[in-house]
Amino acid sequence: MTSPKIELIRTAADTVIAASRRGDGPTVLLSGGLGMPYGVWQFTGVPDALVDAGFSVITYSARGLAPSSAPPAPYSVPEMADDAIAVLTHFEVDDAVLVGYSMGCYITQVLASAWTGSIHGIAMIAGLRSSAIGEIVNEMELGLIDGLGEIPESVSVFEQIMTTLGPGMLADDATVRGWWTMLTSGDPVWTSVEGLKGQLSASQSWMLAHEPTPERLSTIESPTLVVAYEHDVFFPPAGSRDAASHLPAADFHVLDGHAHGGLMLDPEHRATQLVVDFCRKVTAV
Repeated sequence: MTSPKIELIRTAADTVIAASRRGDGPTVLLSGGLGMPYGVWQFTGVPDALVDAGFSVITYSARGLAPSSAPPAPYSVPEMADDAIAVLTHFEVDDAVLVGYSMGCYITQVLASAWTGSIHGIAMIAGLRSSAIGEIVNEMELGLIDGLGEIPESVSVFEQIMTTLGPGMLADDATVRGWWTMLTSGDPVWTSVEGLKGQLSASQSWMLAHEPTPERLSTIESPTLVVAYEHDVFFPPAGSRDAASHLPAADFHVLDGHAHGGLMLDPEHRATQLVVDFCRKVTAV
């Protein structure tokens, strides 16, 4: 499939956000996780499945991720949501389905109250209620940046492997070594260390504020899909289930066998199908 055209969008805060749109039909905005450029969505199969189902799909790289700009840290989740609103405004979107993965769920929750457009529905995958592990990892990585000026690649890759892969994959030496090779040979995803520090600070401030609060969740009146993964140490199913209980119109699913990277690694693409079915339901496509 032809790669979508990348557009550079300058926000009111003078941040440049790289975004693309493809497909025809009702709009779906995809907000990715911490350190997740727009191109990573392709590995999930979500954009292709939505376009094939008759939707127009917008993906973007949040501030700090190449080729978007990286303003000085710290960042906040509301600031990142404002960037997403600038993307929607650029593409003249008045109504949409909002889909978030991991930290993108934080952005999606803020959009639910901050965006003036009409929201058909909200889907949150592996990102509704963070854990103590997530807080500790954020604190550790910010401490490394403050002390060393960076996060050593070996530390970053180890953390990604241990949280992305499920128990079965972690027990297979060839799989682990393959992921180590892949993650240490790719191009940098960050525009600069300010981008990494900025996104980490946004994530940390959200967690330390005990977000999402029951009060925030109770105001999200749109139909909501929540997906958790059985072995996700960042967003365990129990916490996500409890958070989902505060949503007025939530459809909650736990997918077994996978960890935080289940959206990309599930060979059955169950979350992708749930998202497509949900988007069809809330837009009547």
